Amino acid sequence: MLERTKSLLENIQNYEDITDRVKCIQDYYKDEDCYMLAAGPSLNKHGIDYIKEKIGDKLVIALKQSISNFYDITDFHVLNFANYESYEGYKDNIVVWEVYETFHPQMILENDIPCHIMLPIEGNRIPDTIEKNNESQCGKLSFNDYTLDKTLVRWYGPGIMFQTGLHLAVHLGVKSITTLGWDIADMSTFDDNPYGDSFQEHSYKGKSNIVYAPTPTNRHEAETVIKSTEHLREWLLESKGINFKIISETNPAHKSIERIKL
Repeated sequence: MLERTKSLLENIQNYEDITDRVKCIQDYYKDEDCYMLAAGPSLNKHGIDYIKEKIGDKLVIALKQSISNFYDITDFHVLNFANYESYEGYKDNIVVWEVYETFHPQMILENDIPCHIMLPIEGNRIPDTIEKNNESQCGKLSFNDYTLDKTLVRWYGPGIMFQTGLHLAVHLGVKSITTLGWDIADMSTFDDNPYGDSFQEHSYKGKSNIVYAPTPTNRHEAETVIKSTEHLREWLLESKGINFKIISETNPAHKSIERIKL
């Protein structure tokens, strides 16, 4: 964790309004290199100590369960109640919640779950899965419409990476984003049905580790994300000046995105 994150945490808690907190963090890490941890199986390809040694002095955004072994180097933790497990190792991490049910804020408050920024998700209520994916950020390639300087509403991604993770990094002013443990999906686990679901392998123990809302991945959802990644790279580089790289040997994202080793 960067020392400046502790100061930022103190600063944002001076504001009660979420809008003011989001403004407070804008460009706070300007020109930093950002590492985005995700909970795909490739996260386990590296030893915990090795990861800490390599990125411990960088800005780290952890998505959901990827924080489990990395509380001490994580600056921001982004999560929601899909595939939720308890998180009990917080130090000075800044915790960013997505909420998609009206009762979620109450759940967070009643259970004394740390939350410094709370953002609503919309666009996830469309009944038909394919239509929902087509209207998503990835489906419409509408990333630029949902930057945090424009709106606090997190439009359906699909997925937390697109809803909040990447937008948070952009908002913080970083010069590069490198994902570690982001594998999207193993397409061999699906049949030909576009509506078919599959519980994907993760870096954590598996479905039995989930205490609330176990959520599979849909084939069309994964395909929509994969197709969007070429545009994502172009948008980040050409519109935001951010280099985007992936550390994963299995991520099926577009070949134009540079794959690197940690």
